[in-house]
Amino acid sequence: MEKNLEGLEPQNPPEGSTPTVETVEEVVTLSKKELDDLTHKAEVSSQNFERAKKAELKLEELESLPIEVSSESGEDEGLSSLRAEIADVKSKLQRSEVIESYPKIKELWSDFEEFRSDSDNKGMNMRTAAKAFLVEKGLLEPQRKGLEKPTGGPRTPISTGMSVEDIKHLRETNFKQYEEMLKKGQIKFN
Repeated sequence: MEKNLEGLEPQNPPEGSTPTVETVEEVVTLSKKELDDLTHKAEVSSQNFERAKKAELKLEELESLPIEVSSESGEDEGLSSLRAEIADVKSKLQRSEVIESYPKIKELWSDFEEFRSDSDNKGMNMRTAAKAFLVEKGLLEPQRKGLEKPTGGPRTPISTGMSVEDIKHLRETNFKQYEEMLKKGQIKFN
């Protein structure tokens, strides 16, 4: 924040004293490790700056060069045939991978190609398209992950070994014991 000193009159020191200029110095002490760290960061920063400058100059140099296009038809044809051959090899490799992953699709390959040429499935990856095709045809059952299967077995009530009359007698004569047995599940009603 700058102070606007324009228009202010300088203050004169009292008579008999000499004018002094106060300077504030702040002494910062750093450990050897902190000093080395700061020195290292400064060096790295200057190296990065130099690299950026060199890259900038190289970019300007490359942008100033004229672009030459070769019009030799023999090279263009050779390059395009090479690209076509590479694309053909890639498609064969993908086909073999898909057939290896999903053997059922081998018999339905023509239907699968028709499925892939559909406008909805046009840009789909071949593996994804194969999976979608098989699921759509009902040939691939998705493995469902859901709740765990119950492991406790069927729950049948434990018989108390008491008849209805014994339970009635217990309830009428010793209600406290009857309540405890009922809470613990020792008395079951059929």
